[in-house]
Order: sequence, then structure tokens, then C-alpha cells
Amino acid sequence: MQKHTVKIKSIKTHSDAVKTLYFTLPDGSVFDYVPGQYITVYFEDSSTPEGKAYSLSSAPFESSMSITVKKIGEFTGKLHNLKVGDNLSISVPYGFFNPLNDRPLVCIGAGVGIAPIWSIIKSDLQASSKRNIDFFYTNKYIGDVPFKSEQAELQANHDNYRFRGHLTRDESAPKGFAKKRIDLDEAVSID
Repeated sequence: MQKHTVKIKSIKTHSDAVKTLYFTLPDGSVFDYVPGQYITVYFEDSSTPEGKAYSLSSAPFESSMSITVKKIGEFTGKLHNLKVGDNLSISVPYGFFNPLNDRPLVCIGAGVGIAPIWSIIKSDLQASSKRNIDFFYTNKYIGDVPFKSEQAELQANHDNYRFRGHLTRDESAPKGFAKKRIDLDEAVSID
């Protein structure tokens, strides 16, 4: 797979363990891609020279591409150590995760697994889709939840979008979150 160089434009720190890296091609453009696709990231000095795949958390209409990464080892540690202005070696986006239809959509995600779902939801809502979208999303702690304010904004601005946050280890749950695990019966029986 051909490698391409991108430049880190900005970094959003969601918690000590979770960051979103925003990047563009050297000319400031982004690849054409379908929401839900992923890229392979390469580090020559890694114990994984073949690279690792990361779903894009950005949507194709946005001015930067992004990946959301939880620091759990050597490779993700290298990603977390990147600074604005650094270069990164990646593949073109590929893969299929998007249903590409207009039927109601029920999404279930956890932690940084939000990335491809977030790309799909933002793209669908930006395109003024009228289909109903329900997103059941779980994390251990509220501090680890990426895109909290963005979720609330989307829900406030789109009647067809419902975010259902869940926390499994926090002592309490703020507005918009329940202190429980996702109830699959609820997810499959939504109105």
C-alpha cells in the first residue's frame, strides 16, 4: 500500500488517555473518502512496521482528517507524542463500514470505537438526512468521552438524532448519560 505524508494541524486532548489528531495533506487538502473508512498509520521505528489501522473520526466535508486514539501501548504512545507541525505517514482511506442507505440507523459504540460512527453520523446530519439516528454509546468514565459537547450540539440541532450515553464505572452520570450498561433490548426496540 502506498504511503502518504500528512501534517498534524491540531490535537484535541479529551483525557490523559484519549486524543484526536487532525491532519491534512501537505497542500492543505484531504483525501476523498466515505464516512466510516479507515487508514493505516506507519512508523518506521516501530515494532509494527506494517502499520496499524485507525478509523477516521472526521467526516469528508471537514477541512481536516482525524483519528481518535487511546494510549495503550508503544504504537499509540507514538501517536500521542506527536505535536502540531509533525509529519505522519498514512495510507489512503479504505474499507467498508457505512450502510450507505436512508433507512433508520442504530449505532452502538464504546470508547474510541466512536471514530467510524462519529464520521457517519456527522456526515449524515450535515447532508440534512431525515432518517432517524440513535446512537448508544458507552464509556467507563465521563472524562474519557470524546466529543461530548459536539454530541450535545448535534442532538440539540437535529430532531432525528438521539444520543444515549452510558457510563459503567463513574459514581454518577451527568445529563445525557445513564449510569448503566447499554441495554440491547432497548437498542433493538426503539420507536
